[in-house]
Amino acid sequence: MVERKTVGTPPEDVNLHIDRDVALVLFEFLSRTVDDGDGEALIDFIEDEAEVPALWALLAGLESVLGEPAEHYERRVEKAREAVTKRFGDAFSDRDGE
Repeated sequence: MVERKTVGTPPEDVNLHIDRDVALVLFEFLSRTVDDGDGEALIDFIEDEAEVPALWALLAGLESVLGEPAEHYERRVEKAREAVTKRFGDAFSDRDGE
C-alpha cells in the first residue's frame, strides 16, 4: 500500500461500526479501485478530487483494524463476500438475463 502524507491537524474522528466481513470486502474493493492506480478505476464516478484521498483514508483505517494475514487471503475474501451477500442480498439479483 502506498503511504499518503497528511497535512495539518486532522478534524474530529468518527467511529464506524461494521462487521469484519463487510470491512474485508470494502478493504479488497478499495485496494483494487482506489489504491491500485490512485483511483483511476473510479474516474467516471468521482465528482471532486477530495473524494479519492477520503477513500485512501478509509482504506488505511480498514487496513489498520483488519491486520489480515497474507496466508489464505483470497479464500478469506471469498468467504467474507459470501457472508455479506447472504446477509444483505445480491446487489445485482434483479438483473434479467445478465
